[in-house]
Amino acid sequence: MANTKSAAKNARKAARRHVLRVSVKSELKTLRKKAITAAETKKPAAEVAEATKEAVKKFAKAASNNHIHQKTASRKISRLMKAVNRLQK
Repeated sequence: MANTKSAAKNARKAARRHVLRVSVKSELKTLRKKAITAAETKKPAAEVAEATKEAVKKFAKAASNNHIHQKTASRKISRLMKAVNRLQK
């Protein structure tokens, strides 16, 4: 329990940020799965490229808004691209 007004406000802010970050992370996982699934099921190259492009864009946006760390985003983008390229061959 917060002892001061400012501590109470900071707790409220933290709760709002937590909810937002959880939803962003969930969306990133979903987009990553969509891109991987599109590549695994041998969908047309345009569909795979579109799904991958959207996932990469959202990862970069999440990093720029500090929802995830910049290096985490870079690592996940790299692994996603590597997996998609491997599956498309």
